[in-house]
Amino acid sequence: MDSHCHLLFSRFKMGCGNIDSDFDVKYGIDAIVQRAVDANVRYLLAIGTDLADVSEMQEIVDRHENVFRTVGIHPLEADAHYQRYSFQEISQTIRHNCNQPKTVGIGEIGLDYHYGQENERQQKAIFHQQLDLARECSLPVSIHSRKASKDVIDILGEHYGVCGVIHCFSGEKDFARCALEMGFYISISGVVTYRNAAELRDTLKFIPLDRLLIETDAPFLAPHPFRGKINEPSLLVYTASKISEILELPLNKINKCSSQNFFQLFFKR
Repeated sequence: MDSHCHLLFSRFKMGCGNIDSDFDVKYGIDAIVQRAVDANVRYLLAIGTDLADVSEMQEIVDRHENVFRTVGIHPLEADAHYQRYSFQEISQTIRHNCNQPKTVGIGEIGLDYHYGQENERQQKAIFHQQLDLARECSLPVSIHSRKASKDVIDILGEHYGVCGVIHCFSGEKDFARCALEMGFYISISGVVTYRNAAELRDTLKFIPLDRLLIETDAPFLAPHPFRGKINEPSLLVYTASKISEILELPLNKINKCSSQNFFQLFFKR
């Protein structure tokens, strides 16, 4: 179960270097989904980042029985969305799409200060807005937090009771502890396979097995030995195997628990 991936061509092209002549064939949606199934990654959650993509995302999940989606605005898209849409239009679009078939969450939402905090006000405003919609629609959220863990926890604390997952968790134990206390799940990406991810591997042992999810964040963050290449859901098996090794648990137990957790979180309603 890939709990967080991006399937639109634009995201895949952002995540790769040189584009081969057969790129559109090799990385077409149907081919990606089939390779995942062949690798025993049976279900995919395609994550929304931009309201301009909602129709294409719906077409993808309509075409593939094993693909579900979220709808939401990535924090780095906050400025563009407030310039393009009114506050009411954002709410109406998200609310409408939350009622569409196979929409199981709101995300990815959160805060990203990696490039600075010049648009902190807009990021926080749209984060609050989407958390309010998550409560209204009774949907879990997929949280993006990059160099912003304190502010993310503070804001989630203001919306206590909204459940969800910390996507692509980076390894901060205090952040994990606070999120777990709020009822959140923690999702581990291919970063756990990198040599410089000692903190993440250490904190992984602290995460209860019934709160663990696994993701690719495809097309980004391909696991070792594919680091630096295009990631895709079929490569989830490498991350799951590393988690199995770190926790000293059978791989089938890791796969079973993470899949159960996914359905427990995203299919409550």
